[in-house]
Amino acid sequence: MDNNKDNKGIYNENHMENCNVFQGNIYGATFPLPGANVTINQYYGKGQSQQPKEEVKEGKVESAEERENRKIMVIKDITSHFNFKENMLEYDNTDKLITNERLSVLFSKCLGVGGYPSTTNRLLMEELWVLLIDKRNQCFKQPKEDFFRQTVLNIIGYFVGKRLICGSKLDIAQCIFKDADTNLARNIDRNIESTVFPKGTKDMLDYYINELKDGKF
Repeated sequence: MDNNKDNKGIYNENHMENCNVFQGNIYGATFPLPGANVTINQYYGKGQSQQPKEEVKEGKVESAEERENRKIMVIKDITSHFNFKENMLEYDNTDKLITNERLSVLFSKCLGVGGYPSTTNRLLMEELWVLLIDKRNQCFKQPKEDFFRQTVLNIIGYFVGKRLICGSKLDIAQCIFKDADTNLARNIDRNIESTVFPKGTKDMLDYYINELKDGKF
């Protein structure tokens, strides 16, 4: 019996025709088959640098310019709530009262708004922004607020420890968020001791706090 005759008409649907052939090293390539659901894990080969990532907000890609504008709006929103009573505010090294306005400038500078931070501080600030507006484990944002209150109170807690503000934790929290409760106020005690804050945060905050105490703003 002629096997070739018996197999006549059989067609192998797994064969591939007109395939592209790549010679040399291929990095980050994906070859999905029709109808496949593809998950891409990007890897970079030797000599290739990773490209900056664009932030994604609510399913939409956020450009660098949009992110910077969002930072400015968030800072304005947060500092507009600063309403510390005069007896809760300390004095700087020149015997001038540390007012709500000066605290607002300090908070802004610590997040890189309204100043020209060094490269090292700028990298630290970007990590703080991630904690403030992008993600925070076991935390949630209030409706119509584009930031985590917990992160705000963590930083304010560090200001308290540096004797810029005094008073009970609940009173301090309610001077920023009127509806704050004792549970939220605990974030002042926690300040920036959590491991989620990047190494070097204290030194960076101290730099601007010392400028404030020396009366530079």
